[in-house]
Amino acid sequence: MKNYNTSKNTYIRLLEYLKPYWRKAIIILILSAIGSYIAVLPTQIVGVAVDEIKIADKYLKNTQNNNSDKIFADKPQSNGHTNTIPISKPLTTFSQYIHKHWFESYNSTFITLIFLAAIFIFMHAANSGIMLFHGFITTELGQRLIYDMRNQLYDHIQQFPLSYFENNKTGEIMSRLMNDVNSLEQAIVGPVVTFITDMFKFGWILYFCIKLDWQLTGVALFVCPFISLCTYNFGKRIRKVFRSLRDKTAELNALIQDNISGIKVIAGFAKEAEEMERFRNKNYDNYNLYVRILKLVSTLRPIVDLLTETGAVIVICFGGYKVLQGQLSAGTFVIFFPYLQMMYSPITGLTRFYNQVQRAIASTERIFEILDTPSELKDAPNAIDLPPVRGIVEFRHVHFRYNQDMDVLTDINISARPGQMIALVGPSGSGKTTLTKLIPRFYDPTKGEIIIDGYNIKDVRLHSLRRQMAMVLQEPFLFNDTVKANIAYARFDALNNEIEEAACAANAHDFIMELPHRYDSVIGERGVKLSGGQKQRIAIARAILANPRILILDEATSSVDTETEQLIQNAIYRLVKHRTTFVIAHRLSTILHADLIVVMDHGRIAETGLHHELLANGGLYKKLFEMQFMIQETAKQEIEEADLVATQEPAIDLNEPPRHTKWS
Repeated sequence: MKNYNTSKNTYIRLLEYLKPYWRKAIIILILSAIGSYIAVLPTQIVGVAVDEIKIADKYLKNTQNNNSDKIFADKPQSNGHTNTIPISKPLTTFSQYIHKHWFESYNSTFITLIFLAAIFIFMHAANSGIMLFHGFITTELGQRLIYDMRNQLYDHIQQFPLSYFENNKTGEIMSRLMNDVNSLEQAIVGPVVTFITDMFKFGWILYFCIKLDWQLTGVALFVCPFISLCTYNFGKRIRKVFRSLRDKTAELNALIQDNISGIKVIAGFAKEAEEMERFRNKNYDNYNLYVRILKLVSTLRPIVDLLTETGAVIVICFGGYKVLQGQLSAGTFVIFFPYLQMMYSPITGLTRFYNQVQRAIASTERIFEILDTPSELKDAPNAIDLPPVRGIVEFRHVHFRYNQDMDVLTDINISARPGQMIALVGPSGSGKTTLTKLIPRFYDPTKGEIIIDGYNIKDVRLHSLRRQMAMVLQEPFLFNDTVKANIAYARFDALNNEIEEAACAANAHDFIMELPHRYDSVIGERGVKLSGGQKQRIAIARAILANPRILILDEATSSVDTETEQLIQNAIYRLVKHRTTFVIAHRLSTILHADLIVVMDHGRIAETGLHHELLANGGLYKKLFEMQFMIQETAKQEIEEADLVATQEPAIDLNEPPRHTKWS
C-alpha cells in the first residue's frame, strides 16, 4: 500500500503541471468526449442497415408483386418492426422523409441504405477532423509541459552549491534532465489523453450496450475484473524494474560522459580494453533489465488477450442463442459484437497505459528527487540587491567544513581595501581555493561572516553579488563556441570593439587574428583547439570585459613557457589594476608586490604581511620561498649542464657500427 500511495501522490503532483493550461486541457476533454461519441456511432449505422436489409428481404418474400425491378418497387413506409438500436429511429425517420419528398419513385430501402452510407462516411470524416485538431492541441500541450519541467529542473540545478556537483556524476544529472524529462510525455500527455478518450468511448459503449441488451452486457463485463487484477499485479512488478533501469541508464550515461571527456587519458595509458570491459558490464546490466521488462510485458499481453477472447466467445454463444430465440435482432447482434471489442480495447489499453505510467513514474520520482533537494544557498526572504561596491572585503572569524567533516578553514580574519591585491599562499591542501569559493557564495561559512562594503553576503541576492565579481581559474573553462562568444560571455551586449579592446588588454588579439576565422573561430569543447596559454588569455579577456570590482585569480603560469608567462603576467597586471583581487599564488615570485600576503597552513592563517616582512620573520613563507627558489635554481642548473653535455658530445657517425657494451 505504501508503494501505491507513493505512486498515486507522484502522479497527482505530476498532473499539477497542467494547471497553467487548464483551458487547453478542458478543450482536449471536450474533443475527446465528442470524438469518442461520434466514433461509436458508425457501428450502429451498420446495425441499422442490416436490420433494414433483413426487413426488406422478409417483405419481398411475402409480397405477391412479381415486378422484376425490385430496386424501384414501392415498399410500405412502416414495417412494424420495433428496433432496439438507439440511433435507428432518427435515421430511418429522416431517410423516409427524404424518400417521400424527393425520391418517392425509388424503393425506400434503397434510399435508406444510400442515406446510411452517406452518414457513415460523414461521421468518420467528422471524427477524423476532431481527432486531427485534438492531436494538434495535445502535442503542443505535451511539449509545453516538458519545456516547463525541464526549465524548472535546470533552474533548480543551477541553484545548488558546488558540493552537489562534486558529489554527483555529470552524466547522471544529464540523464535526469534529458532522458527522464522526455519520458514524462509518456505519462502526462499521450497515454493520459488516450486513456481519457478510451474511457469516454467505454462509457458511451457501455451506455449503448445496456440499452441494446443489459443481460448480454453483463455477460461481456464478466472478465473485466480479472483483466484489471492482472494489470495491477504486473504493473507493480514492472514499475520496480523500470526504476532500476533508469538508475542503470544514468550510470551508463555517466560512464560514457567520463570516458569521452577523458579519451586522451584512456588512449595515453592504452586502457581502451579495460574501459570497453567496464562499458560492456554496464551495458549488460541495461540489457538484462530490458529483457526482464519485455518478459513481463510479453507475459501480460497473452493473459489479457486470453481473457478478452474468452469473454468474446461467451458473448457470441449467448447472443447467438438470443437471436435464434427472437429476443435479439440480427442488426443488434451485429452491433454488439464490435462493441464488445471496443469495450475490451480500453481495458486492454489500460494495461499499456498502466505500464507506461509506471515507467514514467520511475522517471518522475528521479526528477522530483532533484526538485525536492533543497538548495543550501537560497536567497534570504528579505534579501536585497547589492549596490555597486567599492571592493571592501572582510572575513570575520570564518570557519568552514564540508559536510560534517573536520574544519577546512578555521577562524579566518582578513580585511581587504578597495584596489588591494591579497595573495594567498601555502602548501597544497591548506585551504586557499576553499577560501576564495566563499567570496561568491559557492559555499556558505559554517561560522562567521563575510562582509562586502558593509553588507553580509548572506543578506544580498546571489545574482547581485556575483555580477560584481569575476574569476580566472588555473584551468579556465571555455565553451564550444566562437572566440567572440567566449569573451562576450561576461557581457552579452558588448560591442565588437569592446571585445577586441579586452582581447588586446589580455595580449590575446594577435593570436586570435591568426586563427582561421579570427574572432568567429570555433575553439572546440573546453577550448581544445587552443594552447593552455591562449585559453588563459581568453579567460583574462573575459574578466576584463566584465569589469568587476572584485577579482578572484587562480594564477596559472606554472605550466607555460617563459614567453607566454610574460604575456599572461602583463595581462594580469592590467586586469588587477584598481580592483580588489584575491590571488592564489603558485609562483611566489609573481606576488612580490602584493599589498598583503596571507600564508595558510592546515586551514588556518599562519602569518600575514608584505614580502620582505615575511622573509624577515623566518616563518613558513620563508621556507616556501627558499624551497621554490632552490627548486628553480636546481632546474636551471640541470638545464645548463644538459646543454653543456650536448655541445661537448661528439657527432655520431651513421656509418660506424654500433658499439657493444658489457650489458649487450
